[in-house]
Amino acid sequence: MTATATAIELTDRARAQVRRLLGSTPGTAGFALRIGVDPGGCSGYTYNLSLVPDADADDIVYPQDGFDVLVHTSMVDLLRGMRVDYAETLTSSGFTFTNPNAKSSCGCGSSFGASDSPQRTEADAKLRAQVEDVLGEIRPFLRGDGGDAEIVAVLAGGGEPGSAEVHLRLTGACGGCSSANATLTGVIETRLKEALPEIGRVALVS
Repeated sequence: MTATATAIELTDRARAQVRRLLGSTPGTAGFALRIGVDPGGCSGYTYNLSLVPDADADDIVYPQDGFDVLVHTSMVDLLRGMRVDYAETLTSSGFTFTNPNAKSSCGCGSSFGASDSPQRTEADAKLRAQVEDVLGEIRPFLRGDGGDAEIVAVLAGGGEPGSAEVHLRLTGACGGCSSANATLTGVIETRLKEALPEIGRVALVS
C-alpha cells in the first residue's frame, strides 16, 4: 500500500494480525477495526484500537484486505498519514504507530502529543470550498431526483494529483438507495476528479 498524506496505512504484518484477531475472536465475523485516540497518556493522547460491528454515521472507511478500518471524522487530523505496523520480539508483541502528526511521543510508543498545522487546516478549507463549488454544479441534477449531497470531510493532499480525499453523505432520495454508489462514481466522483485533479478518493459516509 502506498502511504499518502491523507490515508492510514496498515503494513502487511498489521493487516495479517487483524485478520488473525478477527478469525480467533468469537462473534467478530465481519467486524471492522476502529482506530482512534483518547485524551491522556504521558504525551497527551493515546491510541485506541477496537473491533466493532458497524461504522458510525461520521466514520471514514478505509477498506483493507478482508476488513475495513474506521476513523471518526473528528480524529482524522490527528491520524492522517499514520502507519500502523505489528511487531513481535522475544519479550513483547503489539501494534506500533508512526504518526507524522506527532510533535512528541513517549517511550511506550502508544502515547503522543499533537502538532499544530495551520497550513494543513487552511489547505483543507480551500479544497473544501472548491469541492462545494463543483457540487453546486451537480446539485440541481441530484435535487431533480429528490436527493442531495453533504460534505462530511475534505482532506487536502498537498496539491499532488490524486492525493486528496473527499467524503460525502448522500441524502434525500439518494441516501441509502440502490443506485447510491452509481450516483457517486458515475456523477459526483467523475466531475470532482475532472475539476480538481488533486482528488484521488471520493467515498460515501453512511
